[in-house]
Amino acid sequence: MDSNQALLTVGLLGMGLYFAALIARSLSRYARFRRVRPTALVSWPVPRPKNLGLLLALGVLAAFVAVLNGAMQRPWHDVLSQALVAVYFILVVPLSLRIEWGCYAQGVWADGGFLPYADIRQMAFREVGAIVLVLVRRSGAVPFRMLVPPSEYGAVRRVLEDKARNRELQLERVLES
Repeated sequence: MDSNQALLTVGLLGMGLYFAALIARSLSRYARFRRVRPTALVSWPVPRPKNLGLLLALGVLAAFVAVLNGAMQRPWHDVLSQALVAVYFILVVPLSLRIEWGCYAQGVWADGGFLPYADIRQMAFREVGAIVLVLVRRSGAVPFRMLVPPSEYGAVRRVLEDKARNRELQLERVLES
């Protein structure tokens, strides 16, 4: 029985650390958004996930389990890990949906967060079905994607062209074979 409890303790501590890191990262992103928000050139609300109700329900369930574990006087890591899951899904997910995607004075806000113009190596619009701007970092990391509403497409193209003309956005030339 002790090995099962030890495994449960390690698992819950790991889950607690994971959600604490997610909360810290999301709050940091939101704080950065609040700083760059006044510099918006063209922006729009983030698309709502189709499963938002399920995410909120998971948060409510985790809050219930945290309260139940507390009432049963379970170890602190049982309560804390479930409380962090609840905080993430009930508070942080809706808060992160307030971040507006778009072009700002110093960079672009997309699905991966804020990407300064100087860090963009390549970009392309994919116009099949929905309009998606794909941005590749200079570091070669995972590309950022930004779903562009058709009503904002022209404005986004103009902002990016202006940034390129002013040399704030310096893209690598892609050679075609």
